[in-house]
Amino acid sequence: MNLVRFMQIAICLYALFFAVILITDCLKHKSDFTGNKFFYLAFIGFFSDLLDTWGIGSFATCQAAFKFTNSCPDEKMPGTLNVAHTLPTIAEFLLFLHLIKIEGTTLVFLIGGAVIGAIYGASIVSKWSLKIIRTALGFALVVLAVILSLKLAHIGPFEKPLSPETIVNKLITNGFSIENSKEWIYLIENNQNLSNTEKEIYTNPSITMSELNSLIPRLKSEGISSLNARNLTSVISNHLTYGLDGYKLILGILINTLLGALMTIGVGLYAPCMAMVSALGLNVAAAFPVMMGSCAFLMPSASIQFIQSGKYDRKAAVIITIFGLIGVFVAYKVAAALPINILTAIVICVMLYTAFTFFKDAKRL
Repeated sequence: MNLVRFMQIAICLYALFFAVILITDCLKHKSDFTGNKFFYLAFIGFFSDLLDTWGIGSFATCQAAFKFTNSCPDEKMPGTLNVAHTLPTIAEFLLFLHLIKIEGTTLVFLIGGAVIGAIYGASIVSKWSLKIIRTALGFALVVLAVILSLKLAHIGPFEKPLSPETIVNKLITNGFSIENSKEWIYLIENNQNLSNTEKEIYTNPSITMSELNSLIPRLKSEGISSLNARNLTSVISNHLTYGLDGYKLILGILINTLLGALMTIGVGLYAPCMAMVSALGLNVAAAFPVMMGSCAFLMPSASIQFIQSGKYDRKAAVIITIFGLIGVFVAYKVAAALPINILTAIVICVMLYTAFTFFKDAKRL
């Protein structure tokens, strides 16, 4: 059994187990499903998971929407965030599972660390007072706003992947000959009509300038100086780093364990995980299976803790789950039609304002 098939079976069984626990708890508390706010919650679920599938994240958007619409009590917000987005996040993982491009041992250990952190974090957060929860939610939003700002500006570990044309020009400048280089650039930028086999050949290798600078001497040391349009992507991809070992693997596990714990108070894992993966020297393509796999496996683990303690809004969680799943499938089928950079900048501003309101409300207690 290959890694992809194992992941599919494992997460589907875990999702089924989680769904049974959630449904059983909701049936025991039917009286919670009263009142209004349905349309608010439906929109929050659809839009937040639409953005999550496009890589912006759902927690910050959801927290801000909860605060503005008064549709979830602050003390139940950490649990509601985790429970409500568990099944949509698992759906994202299954839809994008074919993107897995990472060494198996690294993926399993990093996901394991995140799950352990989430279980430990949820057991602590579920006992916090309202003042601590509001302060923690404000802190989480500020941290996320800073990280997303760095990502938006491509600062630090968020180095921007090179365009196909820049890759070709850099290689040629360093003495490599590339046959049909213009064909490679054109087919990568216009590969939507290619067959699946051809798409694998003409895929952007998502390499950064620092990675390319370290790759060039390695290719020369192996005597590789002549490339062509059909092997350029594979040669680059085969020389990038997709796994960790030694102290880097241990450090990655520890950091992802911390990120898993922070998820339980509302610090989304996607952007911090991408920063960690890049900082440890992995290619950015490795970030997607790590961050999606971590969230898919840790969220049921944390959410079960919140369900058992009753520290979540049942109605909000169910409505957001249903419409969040719709948002995921719409986002998957439709490429990001809206300008992601502008959306991200707006979300950052909303996050900072919402953090201010959390801190202000906490001071009143």
